[in-house]
Amino acid sequence: MNKKRFLLILLTSIVLLGCLSGCNFKKDFSSNRDNETLNSFYHTDPNSFDYLVNYLMSNSTYYDNFVEGLLEYDPNGNLKGAMAKSWKVSKDNRIYTYQIRKGVKWMQADGSEYDRVKPSDWVAGLKYAADSKSQMMYVANSIEGLSEYIKGEDKNFSHVGVKADDKKGTLTYMLMKPEPYWNSKLVLGIFFPVNTKFLKLKSKSFGKLAADSILYNGPYVLAEYTSKSVIRIKANDAYYDKKNVHVKNINLTFDSGKDPSQQYRGFAKGEFSSAILKPSDAAYKKIYKKNKNKICYMSEEAGTYFAMFNFNRQSYKYTTPNKDKESTHKAIMNSNFRKAILFSLNLEKINSQSLGEYAGGLSIRHSLTPPNFVSVGEKNYGTVLQKRMNALDPNWKNVNFAKDGNNTSHNVKLAKQYFAKAKEELSAKGVKFPIHLDAVENESDVTKLNVYKSFKQSIENSLSSNNVVYDVHKTSKDKMLVATYQAETSKEKDYDFACYMGWNPDYRDPISYLAMYGLEGNELKTLGLSTPTEDTYTDTDEEIIKSIGLDKYDELLSNADEIRAIDKQTDRYEALANAEAYLLNSACIIPIKHEIFPCILRIKPFSWPASPTGVGSFVNLQYPRWKYVKLQDDIVTAKEYKKAQKNFDKKFAKNKVLDEVK
Repeated sequence: MNKKRFLLILLTSIVLLGCLSGCNFKKDFSSNRDNETLNSFYHTDPNSFDYLVNYLMSNSTYYDNFVEGLLEYDPNGNLKGAMAKSWKVSKDNRIYTYQIRKGVKWMQADGSEYDRVKPSDWVAGLKYAADSKSQMMYVANSIEGLSEYIKGEDKNFSHVGVKADDKKGTLTYMLMKPEPYWNSKLVLGIFFPVNTKFLKLKSKSFGKLAADSILYNGPYVLAEYTSKSVIRIKANDAYYDKKNVHVKNINLTFDSGKDPSQQYRGFAKGEFSSAILKPSDAAYKKIYKKNKNKICYMSEEAGTYFAMFNFNRQSYKYTTPNKDKESTHKAIMNSNFRKAILFSLNLEKINSQSLGEYAGGLSIRHSLTPPNFVSVGEKNYGTVLQKRMNALDPNWKNVNFAKDGNNTSHNVKLAKQYFAKAKEELSAKGVKFPIHLDAVENESDVTKLNVYKSFKQSIENSLSSNNVVYDVHKTSKDKMLVATYQAETSKEKDYDFACYMGWNPDYRDPISYLAMYGLEGNELKTLGLSTPTEDTYTDTDEEIIKSIGLDKYDELLSNADEIRAIDKQTDRYEALANAEAYLLNSACIIPIKHEIFPCILRIKPFSWPASPTGVGSFVNLQYPRWKYVKLQDDIVTAKEYKKAQKNFDKKFAKNKVLDEVK
């Protein structure tokens, strides 16, 4: 799996509010009467429109509106046909055949017709992606013959399991094994079509930053792009589903972040259709107090943030010189010690440092896979996970895994009980106290430093600094990245207990989260471990993996992944929940939160696509798919938003994502 994709958590870096204590929504906010024009912002220039190769969110947010794939998500989270009018699946659930819509046109940026969209365009797209070493190739490697083609073992692309019949209008994929979640992969750019003639004409200029570098079959067309200035997008008049394109014009203004008040002022004047508020802004408390009935909270539910321990730390560039490394290592290897840390954390206070007091509590998550990510029969995934957790340790019954937004894992009494057990076990092994746990953070990031300070207070106040000390080492951003996020190998990871990493799924199956810590998972290195397939794998890695139970976890995960039949989805999810419970019970990682953003809107709540995977989500207003979106004259009230949220939650719980046969 590709780290670049998974770590593309939808973080906002917008500073919106200046000195606004005198503002009043009713009095100062102008009304946007043009409900066919959406005015918003962007703060990162795209660097490519090559939708088959590049997956950076700053690029995909645009091309997802320009080019239409086989399927799409609707506002209730249903995965429905887009370019695929219908589809069928073979009895062995390995062959998917899609009937492509007739009469759909490839359009040029100037509004002229170029060609019709045909099934062979998808074959051409996948071949181009493979030849160009697409960043998304890892999600397509389940197609027959594709890995052999990529490796050069078979240079004949016609042997790859993707076939088109332009006369019949069908496109067929042949998988190596059944994948109940296959259709949810098809919202990714690598599975989009491309016109062969146009691709050959453009050659190396295909997908460059120009409106005429690609063809359009999606709901929108690029009208203008000026770097660090403006992006204008207009509706595609030839789009097959125009009735669901309510916003006809989209104007995006560049926001460098230098002027904290730019977006807020624009919204107040009716220039912007939305604005995200940042609780860390000095004026936020005044704004919230004066206008809290107009502030809505948008949730990025798919992305999960978590903390993790380093079990085989080898880098000590930013630590206390006289630290007892061996005692720290032995403590981290002790499961009771790790659980003591877990139950000591006051996640509400920790999350409030970056999200504000209200969102800090709402954002709490105790599982790696979101509770409502998939349904298990009539239950949500979190409910099944809860049962499995309770069976492993009765103390988990106090933690609510079935629902986000509760601080039930904060239990100082339990933290002390687990620590007492750990101290007895560790003292017998000659461990000296206090245990020092190191972390590294950017010295210039005040918000992040406050988060770490809150971690430190939770741990030391609950367990006593005589027992555990959390040392937060400040350094430059570049050095911090080298020690953490950008460290390419396990031995470069320079921390004992880091908070936190983010993870987003590629497709609608819990294994999209869970596989990262299987024995082949790329993110084992965040735990200080190498995978068995790496040259750096040692006997120490193997010993630690067995000691903390990751070998057993991998076995549970592999067994669960063997359940691929469409009619066995419930069994699959239950087995995956069993595997996740085993991982969480080990406390090797500690889930912390999902992001929630306070915002102000003139956009009808939940009119946007509900996309739990891939691109196209309207989660935080920065990376949207604008199809389905509706604007309104009045500012959305908090009450109105909550009502719409409640209605959406009911529909989302019943959505059709894996109803494969159409």
